[in-house]
Amino acid sequence: MTDQEDAEWIKKQEQFREALHGAQLQQLFNYLPGVYFVAKCKDGQVMMANQLAAQLCGQESEKDMIGKSDYDLFPSEQAEGYTRDDRQVYETGVPIIDRVELAPDPKNAINWFITTKLPLYGQNKKIIGLACIARNMEDDSEKVRPYAEMNDVLEYIRINYAAQIRVEDLAALAHLSVGQFERNFKKIFGISPKQHLMNVRIQAASHLLRSTHHTITSIAHETGFYDHSHFSRSFKKELGVSPGEYRKPKG
Repeated sequence: MTDQEDAEWIKKQEQFREALHGAQLQQLFNYLPGVYFVAKCKDGQVMMANQLAAQLCGQESEKDMIGKSDYDLFPSEQAEGYTRDDRQVYETGVPIIDRVELAPDPKNAINWFITTKLPLYGQNKKIIGLACIARNMEDDSEKVRPYAEMNDVLEYIRINYAAQIRVEDLAALAHLSVGQFERNFKKIFGISPKQHLMNVRIQAASHLLRSTHHTITSIAHETGFYDHSHFSRSFKKELGVSPGEYRKPKG
């Protein structure tokens, strides 16, 4: 392109962006199967979301999402992780691409999601927010392919986290020796199989603490811990507060 043609193309792009109303993007994402879409301003408030994302967050529609922050939509420890990632994008301008992370799905089951966060720029070329796109791993076979050897393991843990689970049994599911399994699992997910199992149990316990009146001892047994003491120690180590403190309403 000549300099003039390049300038005309840039102008055309700017005119196109100005003409494209946000509602059109929101409508587009409603027709992309299995895609959870949210756009947030730099203050962390939701500015746009598709219907699937609203359902994931326990809301009826996009209008119920607008103006809410992660702390309004998720348990505090989960919201803290999301906002920490957001700050990384805001401060560096570097997107987070296809991060595999654990999150509750709309049915309160614990599933893996593949998340991408992209910075959004204003006319002054400064970051004004970010767009978050997530996909449930069960719905995205192409991206899940590198993790295929662990699919049976993840599913087994997701369903049986309350039972006694041995690393040897998980390795057998992956058709690997214990050493190979532990190395491969950590290479793929960045954590050990035992830490993943602990994460799943803590996530499940957090949900029960906030959504039920079950005793702490009962929740400990329901989520795979030996007893009240073991549960309390593990919970505080992971989240920094005891189960009782976590359960107390804030404010």
